[in-house]
Amino acid sequence: MGVDPSVIPIVYTVINVAHTIIGIPAGVLADKIGKEKVLIIGYAVFAVTSLLMALLAGSSMYSYVLALAFGLYLGILETVQRAVISKYVSAELCGISYGLYNLVSGVCFFVSNMTFGYIWDIYGVNLAVLFSLCFSFSSIAGMSVFIISYSNIKPI
Repeated sequence: MGVDPSVIPIVYTVINVAHTIIGIPAGVLADKIGKEKVLIIGYAVFAVTSLLMALLAGSSMYSYVLALAFGLYLGILETVQRAVISKYVSAELCGISYGLYNLVSGVCFFVSNMTFGYIWDIYGVNLAVLFSLCFSFSSIAGMSVFIISYSNIKPI
């Protein structure tokens, strides 16, 4: 995005500050309206972040806006996703469930970022953003189906 390498640590700082600031409010909102609904909000924030990447590409000045949006996404998802595990898994299986969650999410994060970078390098930012948007909307749809399907089932 044209960011000078000397200010990249500042961009990462913006991501981390936004991540930290949103964590508690995301948790409070999850307790009020439901964790699954807040995950949908998080996926939507990621979609907005992807769109911002396409719209602001080539302008290092806007990298801070993008970093802020991405930090908000991370803060919402990383706070709430872990809380969902304990809601649906019995206490005897929580340890292995958290381990499996971290394994699967780590592998998926690695593969998706490698794919995103490859698409960006070969085909450009717009197709890479389209890739992200497709998965964002798939996540929103999947979580919506999950909420509808399991709305009558009591969590453990």
